[in-house]
Amino acid sequence: MTKLKIHFESDQEHQIRAIDSAIKLFNGYTKRIIPFQLGDDTIANIDQYEMLDEEWLFDNLLEVQKENRLVQDMFLNFDDGFELMGVDSWRYPYYTCEMETGTGKTYVYLRTIHELRKNYGWGKFIIIVPSVAIYEGVVKTFSITKDHFASLYDNETINLTQYSGQKISKLRGFASSSAVEVLVMTIDSFNKETNVIYKPTEKLQGEKLPYQYIQETRPIILLDESQNYGSPKSLQALRTLHPLFAIKYSATPKENGRTAEENRELMNRFYNLTPVDAFKQNLVKKIEVLGVTEQNNYNNNQISLMLKEGRAGYGLGVEARLNVVKNGEMRTETINLKKGDNLFDKTGNENFRGLEIEEINKKDGVVVFTNGTEHKFAEGGAVTLSKEEIFRVQIEETIKTHMQKQKQVLGKGVKVLSLFFIDKVANYVENDGIIRKIFDEAFERLKVRYPFYAGYSASDVREGYFAKKTTKGKPDQFVDTAIENKSNADKELEQAAYNLIMKDKEKLLSFDEKTCFIFAHSALKEGWDNPNVFQICTLNNATSERRKRQEIGRGLRISVDQDGKRVTDEGVNVLTVIANESYESYCEQLQSDYLENGDTPPPRPSNASKAAAIRNDKIYNSQGFKDFWKKLCKKTTYEINVDSEELVKTCIAKLSIQKFPEPNIVVVKGKFVMTQFEIKLIGVVNETVKLEIRKTDSNGNEDLFKRNFRRGDDLAKIAKDDRLKGFKVVGITEEEEYSEITFSDKGILRVGETIKFTSEKGQKGDPQYRQEAQSTYPVFNFIKRAEEATHLKKNTLVEIFKGLPEEVKSRIFKNPEGFTSVFIETIKNTLADHIADKIEYTLTEEGLMSYSAEDFFPESRKYPQKELIEGSDWSLYDKVQIDSDIERRFVEYKLNDDDQIVCFFKFPNQFKISLPKIIGNYNPDWGIIRWDENKKFKLELVRETKGNVNPNLLQFPNEKRKIDCATKHFSLTEVDYKQITGEEANWW
Repeated sequence: MTKLKIHFESDQEHQIRAIDSAIKLFNGYTKRIIPFQLGDDTIANIDQYEMLDEEWLFDNLLEVQKENRLVQDMFLNFDDGFELMGVDSWRYPYYTCEMETGTGKTYVYLRTIHELRKNYGWGKFIIIVPSVAIYEGVVKTFSITKDHFASLYDNETINLTQYSGQKISKLRGFASSSAVEVLVMTIDSFNKETNVIYKPTEKLQGEKLPYQYIQETRPIILLDESQNYGSPKSLQALRTLHPLFAIKYSATPKENGRTAEENRELMNRFYNLTPVDAFKQNLVKKIEVLGVTEQNNYNNNQISLMLKEGRAGYGLGVEARLNVVKNGEMRTETINLKKGDNLFDKTGNENFRGLEIEEINKKDGVVVFTNGTEHKFAEGGAVTLSKEEIFRVQIEETIKTHMQKQKQVLGKGVKVLSLFFIDKVANYVENDGIIRKIFDEAFERLKVRYPFYAGYSASDVREGYFAKKTTKGKPDQFVDTAIENKSNADKELEQAAYNLIMKDKEKLLSFDEKTCFIFAHSALKEGWDNPNVFQICTLNNATSERRKRQEIGRGLRISVDQDGKRVTDEGVNVLTVIANESYESYCEQLQSDYLENGDTPPPRPSNASKAAAIRNDKIYNSQGFKDFWKKLCKKTTYEINVDSEELVKTCIAKLSIQKFPEPNIVVVKGKFVMTQFEIKLIGVVNETVKLEIRKTDSNGNEDLFKRNFRRGDDLAKIAKDDRLKGFKVVGITEEEEYSEITFSDKGILRVGETIKFTSEKGQKGDPQYRQEAQSTYPVFNFIKRAEEATHLKKNTLVEIFKGLPEEVKSRIFKNPEGFTSVFIETIKNTLADHIADKIEYTLTEEGLMSYSAEDFFPESRKYPQKELIEGSDWSLYDKVQIDSDIERRFVEYKLNDDDQIVCFFKFPNQFKISLPKIIGNYNPDWGIIRWDENKKFKLELVRETKGNVNPNLLQFPNEKRKIDCATKHFSLTEVDYKQITGEEANWW
């Protein structure tokens, strides 16, 4: 068997740029000549107490940031503070290189070591890693790039020392060597005073402690996954090494800033390769998502938990996906829980009665309930029939996609791999493990369509990579290594699992190795990837807020062929994620993961400063307005006359023709494309706004257009792009270079400035529906739930159910929750229609509602994020709030332009006409006083502006009910009430 060797390219532009940028940070430094010496004297990067000039370093940083088109910092940041040992302090500069996962970050910093040696003579480097996984990954990459770098750098000697407490004596050689020395350490090995590096040892003779050998070299520190070293202990530990400087490498760098902007300013960032750039430049695989979800089945009460990091005053929490009962209907919702929360109180779901959170254990990854039960973050509970169905569809889709991909790329010499993240190890390793069983059956059934796999059995092509504990005389025990604060024994088990797959990295790429389906639980997160992973199947539940990006990072690298060379042919490099959630949900969450630490989050709505609307006191204090307001406040009461017999008949008739949902599996496939928007204000002239809108997506498409806008223009409608919702021009300030515009809920944009945001929306998936295996479920007391939701008597509800045809009644056994939802919703709508039809209003003896005009119409009022248009001499306020284009046209072309109007106003939201609870209280649109045609009588009007005057054609049935009830109410108040479109010539 010929061992496949991965080929590295030395001329990838994005990598060269990152390396050159790091070198230019120290332009002007005189190369240090390393003298030849005998003995154990330390050879350092720089004299022990010499410091680099800070002003020179800052000037260099600004030059590099300018060259890379990054925001230039106001000053150079340093890590400065006490060391971990003793009472000394240390200060050193640090820099940040941000590179998207899969673009060769480890290659970049290993080659940067060679370039720093070549340009400046420095030879002592320490690579700090946060975990065993990344440790093994660095060691592996160093090994497979050694020959490549030797050919580029004249066979310069470079030694890698894998630090461990057992090999402490190697620190002497690291300190005294005249060659390039690289030390690889996990942060755990030196971030506690009890670490052996801080203790005297017989393995190192003399007075120096082990860490002091490192200090004397003034090492250059390279921080891999730098977001992991922000704790006070980690920072103290890093200072204790007396670094000359540090370079941080991460796809998601993070400093401890109070805001995203402050976080960026603290980074000293000199290079930034964003996810959108990486996708656009074809540096990583494109992503497509195949979402697999169950529809119309709320009969299984699974608990899905995801850890949420603690925040001040709250502590640790979990995000839970639970079945929730609201208004009698079961729905799956996401709710946040913390210690002491009761699941029944939060959900109203009887199945969760007695479940109260006693402890959220981050270390072991479990939630403990007061009744003694435990639930792991990564596990979704028992494998129910519906969960098994989802597993089956996901696994089958993964195998089919895998085999189709292998057929596509076979001629290019590319071997396809698929990676499964499973919910619990037992579902694979045990004799009756459901995941392995489904996989084996599906593989044997599907392989007949693909000759390449005809001679393979399922057991040939699959392999599980799990941490395993072996005890003599006992069966092997598989261990979850996802827990934090691992013991030494846990770390050893984890390392064994990593070793297994890291050492097989090239072997897995070869057609000589049959294994091509990889099953893992928690062992494969950061630190392991393989360029030929083309499918990732998530059979697990998310355990943390950043899980998605971690998972797909295992398969983003560009694929390689049997010669180890990158394959960049069009259409080859696509990573398919087969997710156990909806396509839309997966894309949205993945987008959030990408933006969490990015530079271009969606702009937050801000309370844009606007001039307040000012009351017209001449109108407000007029007798006409006071009389009108008094009539509007007339109080009515209503009587509900329910004809039970008619109601029952109508409900039976509607339910008999109703469609009742049956459980099925929905598979939606679509691409994951991120689109970056840049909206720039060019200028404002005569109330005309000139904007430049640029759209760039991760597929490399670009669109730029410039056009003029006016107040009230909605960018989403004009550009026909829903992703621009909220960008409606509601305010314009024209002051030459100080001009600015205000968007409805996206804040202020000033001349020369740009609003940037990235969105995954606008993508369409292709849905397919799969019938679930038929099953029956136990029926709960749905009549009681309907009684609570509708407030009808039990006897009435029983009569309705009994009156249904037998074929309809039998559907309750196929989907009790689905049947109950339709049963309740149909009865509620029928009852609401019935009440609106039968309701009778009468004026009350009390006379008026206690609505104070002064409270409702203050002298001035602000409408943050609402669109305001200019009023008229007869509007109650000089600016009028509108909520739609219909209202805009009505105000501009009817109310403002009609000198027969005495006054008009929009009803404040607090003004409510009392309606039955099942319909909901009513807030009218417009109050208007107008002269009649002969200017003899004042008409007192309330008008409801809708897009259609036919109540039966309104978008929501409840709107018709409210209008029907309001018509009866206003008929008693001597106020003329009507629903209009606002376009009528005689709207009054």
